[in-house]
Amino acid sequence: MFNILVKYDGAAWETDQLMRMDVRRFKEHSGVESATISVSQPTTLKSLEKLDTLLMYEKNSESPNVDLIRYGRLHDIKVDGSELIFRFEEKGQFARSVIEEFAGRLNIEQFEWHRTHWAVKDAGIPRAMLAKMTPSFDVVLSFAGKDREYVKKVAQYLSKKKVMLFYDENEQVRLWGKDLAEHFELLYRRSGKYCVIFISKAYVESMWTRLERRAALARALTEQNEYILPARFDHTEVPGIPPTVHYISLSDKSPAKLGQVILEKLGRSPFSRKTRLQ
Repeated sequence: MFNILVKYDGAAWETDQLMRMDVRRFKEHSGVESATISVSQPTTLKSLEKLDTLLMYEKNSESPNVDLIRYGRLHDIKVDGSELIFRFEEKGQFARSVIEEFAGRLNIEQFEWHRTHWAVKDAGIPRAMLAKMTPSFDVVLSFAGKDREYVKKVAQYLSKKKVMLFYDENEQVRLWGKDLAEHFELLYRRSGKYCVIFISKAYVESMWTRLERRAALARALTEQNEYILPARFDHTEVPGIPPTVHYISLSDKSPAKLGQVILEKLGRSPFSRKTRLQ
């Protein structure tokens, strides 16, 4: 089985806090395998947390992300009066065109694109569809090749702290054979919670970082919260990034120290409980 949650509210899925669904819309257009799952028996809702989940907007929604479908897992599902509340851990994203391509195998009827509801479908999400998913990251790193030695150490630190990050050397298999111009445009515009840009003279001169930066700036224009996090090796001006945007200076920060700052930005403690007690 898998979950499909559809809402008209254009901000419904734009949060890492609690999400909500009207209990009256629960299990609309669901399969027979979900028969034992019921709001009247809250303990049965726990089984939904083991299922793949798709979050999407109604086709006529005014959300800027109406054509983006999120893939992941639900957590902490509870009944709260007339609503179901829950959290969502995003693992990747699909273009709506991909979901429409597989709609028949997902058992999604045409009218479901236009109705707020929570369906629990039979079977599972096809592997061929999962192969077309763009992974989601906590942080995507944009940097010039000449600055790789420093950035690689930042990436290693964050990886050890279980941060989901895009660092090109970690993604060689996934990138193999892809049109990188198209893939990077999508990745830097949609796939990260934050984009850390490592500013230097080499960064401004690079063709690839110019493409990454333009994609990140396009995302930043639609965000209510900050998306681009500048980190400076020097004082080179970067087209599109106003000088009033606060930046982190790297002149006095080791890669591990910058990694700690990034963790704090993500709302995570850079130190274990044991370390804090020492």
